[in-house]
Amino acid sequence: MEHFKSTSVEITDIWQSSCQYPDVTVNSKNEVFAVWEKYLDHTEVIRFAQMIDHHPHNEVQISGSGLALRPSLHTFNDRVITAWSEFENGVWKLCVREYQDGVFGAIQVIDEGEALFYPSVKDDGTHPVVVYNRQGVGFSDTIVATLGETVTLEKVNTAVKTYRPCFDHDGKGHCFVAYDLYNGVNYDVVVRAKIDGQWSEEVKLNQTAIYSTHPVMTRVGQKVTIAWYENGKHCYFSNNVIDVEVKDGQIVTSHYAVLTENRNWYNNIDITANTQGYTVVTYTWGKYNAIVRVRDLEGVWSEPVVITYNDSQCAVRPHIALDESNVLHYIWQFGNKNGHMHRYASIVYNEVALDILPQFYDLEIEKKIDQFVQPIPAEKALDSRSEEEVAAWLKKNGYENLTLTFGDIHGQSNLSDALGEIDQYYHYAIKDANMDFCALTDHDDYPDIATDSEWEWNRTTRNLFNGEKNFAVLLAYEWTSNEYKHDFGHKNVYYPSSTGGLYRSTDPEGNNPTVLFESIKKDGGQCIPHHPAANWGLVSAATDWDYHDPEVQRVVEIFSRHADYEKFENQSKYTKNIMKFERHCAQDALARGYHLGFIAGSDSHQMEHGIEGGILGAFVPTLTSENVWNAIYNRFTYGTSGARILASLKIGSHHMGEEIMIPAGEAVKLDVSVLAVNEIRTVQIIKNNEVLVEMEGCGCAMDFTVEDSERGEEDFYYLRVEQIDDHCAWCSPIWVTRG
Repeated sequence: MEHFKSTSVEITDIWQSSCQYPDVTVNSKNEVFAVWEKYLDHTEVIRFAQMIDHHPHNEVQISGSGLALRPSLHTFNDRVITAWSEFENGVWKLCVREYQDGVFGAIQVIDEGEALFYPSVKDDGTHPVVVYNRQGVGFSDTIVATLGETVTLEKVNTAVKTYRPCFDHDGKGHCFVAYDLYNGVNYDVVVRAKIDGQWSEEVKLNQTAIYSTHPVMTRVGQKVTIAWYENGKHCYFSNNVIDVEVKDGQIVTSHYAVLTENRNWYNNIDITANTQGYTVVTYTWGKYNAIVRVRDLEGVWSEPVVITYNDSQCAVRPHIALDESNVLHYIWQFGNKNGHMHRYASIVYNEVALDILPQFYDLEIEKKIDQFVQPIPAEKALDSRSEEEVAAWLKKNGYENLTLTFGDIHGQSNLSDALGEIDQYYHYAIKDANMDFCALTDHDDYPDIATDSEWEWNRTTRNLFNGEKNFAVLLAYEWTSNEYKHDFGHKNVYYPSSTGGLYRSTDPEGNNPTVLFESIKKDGGQCIPHHPAANWGLVSAATDWDYHDPEVQRVVEIFSRHADYEKFENQSKYTKNIMKFERHCAQDALARGYHLGFIAGSDSHQMEHGIEGGILGAFVPTLTSENVWNAIYNRFTYGTSGARILASLKIGSHHMGEEIMIPAGEAVKLDVSVLAVNEIRTVQIIKNNEVLVEMEGCGCAMDFTVEDSERGEEDFYYLRVEQIDDHCAWCSPIWVTRG
């Protein structure tokens, strides 16, 4: 909106540093304070300032010497309290610092541990309170820290895994804590009240059975109002609100409302109110706009108002504070849109009187649908063979000492530009997609650069879920060069364990494929090009195959939600079939002589990884992240369009991915075994990108042997399977040289 763009102030310099995770608060004197996270050259701090006439004054660093993450801000009795997470020397700390009358207190470290995230500051009417999550393998507790003369820590959750807490009180002696919890199937938002010194049972607030998450809370009169968002299948989302109070010693809810719902990627939400009773909720619309709605004193919610620029640039992580003059103070994070753009983020501040908002009502904004993010309409099923059938098939094909595991190692969360929280990404992989392993590949530089603290948060969360039973997680990120300056294509970087660095395409250590290869090689990583022929239209996302290092670039993603990238002309109803560039697909790389195996992935941004798009099968001795990584590195993998087809290509005792020598004059004997999950249409052996043999299907199982005596100096063979429902599988090639 031009009005809000003209009155907004960019309070940080996007060319000097990258600033993220802003928050704002206002005290009883209508003094406004702001905090944000600032990143530059591997230093990450919390900055604090008072906002006067739209501009920051007396800006100062308030965090310690570690990597600071996600500050939260609150005023209580004109004390300004900031809380944040900070990582240093392999340990997470939960830090608090107070400001009053121009003086800062010392940094208080109120907790230390393996994983301390999502701090939120409020008060209980007597003391400041910080709520946060303390996490470990298999649990995530909600902690209430009361900041009195001493700090008291209280675990308040009864569920095993709780996330993203918020807190407030009603002015009548009751305190409330809300959080989202993983119930083993989906996420619920629940609230507890402290009544007569005792915490009540957890009361569920959402009325759906999807992923309800990230509650935010504010006091309104003698109640609290809680808002949250929900994520469902096919990139469905909604923003919801409800009032909560204590009556007759019990929690009572009222005025539940769904403020909006649609299909899109990415969510943030916040809420504020003043003592007059006006309530404001802000939420993002995709990653391009922040919207506010106001509830008046009659309890009626307004139409939406876009308070950001509405100009296709990124507007994320909005926070709001409403003062006693009914002026809304709002702060948000600006990032550049897709394309060759500078990738730092900046903080934008503005304020607006509530009474002028009606002239900016936008009745169309929430009707818009971004076609790029819409799900693939084809049926998404998790058809698979039983454990007994898989074991028998493995034994029959000489893999009796191996396990065939399935996973998806390509997808994003709202740590970058997608739908769903970081923990939800892993829970979805385990429960909804029934995967054996996965990886989270959030972007290194879109919509802003991934900071060092975010990388440590990513690494920590990876370690926690890698410790879950019967599940393995690769440490990973997506190198996204075309969103910065260069059209080298996208590559995902993977590490076998918890060590490994973040080498962004914006950094000297990662700003082209050659230096990226060298950097990850030192850390024991590998990288995988994906959507290798993708043509976004705006810029190229295709792989520049002039850059290749066989030590670290060992496989290619042959299939994803975007398209079938085996060869240029391929189409699939299980993809979006986006535009492609010629001479960039997997077969084109093989024709250059590159020894690349195959995987498939989803590239899901809507939390349907493992279901929409492709998956990969990996042969491993046991399920560990190291073994999965080694299988990929050794090209002992195959990709499918989503169906868990069992496929094997061998030459004697040699399996897919190997490089072998057979003496001149001897025929190459190829053994094929397929056990599909639907009837087979065809099975093809591809030799040097041409069909050597095509066998028509007969049922769901096929086993046959083919001999090839027409030998070259080096030939490669791979297997392509197609079911009658159009699902496909591609086994990694075997390379045969003539001895």
